[in-house]
Amino acid sequence: MEKENLIAIGMAITFSLFCILSGSMIRVIPAGYVGVAFNLFGGVEKRILNEGVNFLIPFVESVTVYDARKISYNFSDNYDKSIVGPSIKCQTNDGQNVSIDVTVIAHINKEKAWNLHQSIGRDYGERLIVPQTRSIFRNIVAKYPIDTVYTSGRTGLARDAEDSLKQSFLKSGLQLDELLIRAIGFSPSFAEAVERKQIALQESQRQNWIKKTAEREKERKIIEGEGDAIAVSVKGMALQLDPKIAELEFLEQLDQRNTEIQVITGTKSAILSIGELFNNPTNELPKKE
Repeated sequence: MEKENLIAIGMAITFSLFCILSGSMIRVIPAGYVGVAFNLFGGVEKRILNEGVNFLIPFVESVTVYDARKISYNFSDNYDKSIVGPSIKCQTNDGQNVSIDVTVIAHINKEKAWNLHQSIGRDYGERLIVPQTRSIFRNIVAKYPIDTVYTSGRTGLARDAEDSLKQSFLKSGLQLDELLIRAIGFSPSFAEAVERKQIALQESQRQNWIKKTAEREKERKIIEGEGDAIAVSVKGMALQLDPKIAELEFLEQLDQRNTEIQVITGTKSAILSIGELFNNPTNELPKKE
């Protein structure tokens, strides 16, 4: 009976040890995560625990799990659950203050996760991403004048900031995926100055339009005047060549008016009515009585 009890106790101890050891021997890494092993005798191991089942040395190795998916870090004064800090306050090289809303999207380089764990730790967002982003943006903006920051030239500013962040992140085992400048705020005095400048620009454009319209009208009148002058010149030359053209033109005008005008012909006793001339189908002169 005692022998049976000893066997049962031994089996129970063996089962318990198996459960304990299996729990410390096997570690399952979820999808999208990466594990870093720490060895009591050797420190942080350079091997990476990928997704799925991984085997460890019981009581010697322990694992820290990192999220290796893309994570957004937002800098804005507006409340949001993903906000890591307020807008980045910067100053341009001509002394203007601006605030920039930025979104940084980054993920852990799995192959360098051990380096990140060894040099920074799991709070790499607060210790690396936030201060590096603020510092780099302030240094980059300080190189540009305010006119560049609030116009399309800020694409160059964003490109410079992105290149600097990539280099900074790579050293620690992070990969920058995207850098977004979502909004830029200016001081009230500068915003007022920009508004005045925009109004002046619109007024200038309106004056240019009026000027161009006046110039086109002037050109039209000049062309019309030149046409009239040419017509008069041609008509004068025609009159010089044949004076009868004036008589025909005079008769055409009288016919268009539909009026009767007495015209004195070459003889003293002959008075001809133009209306009668046109109304007489035989084109014969009226007889004298």
